[in-house]
Amino acid sequence: MNTEHARFLISGILFGFLVGYLVAYGIHEPRVKTIADPVPAAGNSGMATGPAAGMPSSAGAGPGGGAPPTEVMEKVFAKVGALKEAIQKNPKDATSLIQLANFYQDAGKFDQAVEYYRKALEVKPNDVNPRTDMGICLREMGKPDEAIAEFRRSIAIDPTHWQTWLNLGIVSLYDKNDPATAASAFGKVEELNPAYPDLPMLKAEVRKARGASS
Repeated sequence: MNTEHARFLISGILFGFLVGYLVAYGIHEPRVKTIADPVPAAGNSGMATGPAAGMPSSAGAGPGGGAPPTEVMEKVFAKVGALKEAIQKNPKDATSLIQLANFYQDAGKFDQAVEYYRKALEVKPNDVNPRTDMGICLREMGKPDEAIAEFRRSIAIDPTHWQTWLNLGIVSLYDKNDPATAASAFGKVEELNPAYPDLPMLKAEVRKARGASS
């Protein structure tokens, strides 16, 4: 175990990854969904499982089957250690910077995720995926205005990126009480990805917010 790896363990991120494991393996207690969750821009996360990620498949995982948490955690830390080594060798390795930022985001270490997303964007300023994911982290840090600014930068680069429109709508509706902007953003989501399952609920929430403000 190298020094950086040990520092990771000491930082308390182990708990965050364990939470990520529970979510990824579907053994958390289900709850009624009343608010749409932010959607990562790239459509995958640092806690991804399966052969492509070099981690055990989530099929059959959970109580009574699948990989034990210790095996998953060992693979997670091995992957994180490899990413940090790659970045140390090449600080402009945007792929590794983004992947490490994704791990921090999944672990709930949003300030650290933002740090690595910013470094990646210095190398790839027009990549809307890390910029939008950074906006999600800023929102989770209680900075909705900064989040919206990043979403709008992403939209200026790629106006067809439906995940950015979705997250702009979510933050506008739930954090800024701005149903007009939310309605416009969700309209773009419907145009770009009409099959998105939360659209009916989001439209209903916009109508409710407009009614409350009238």
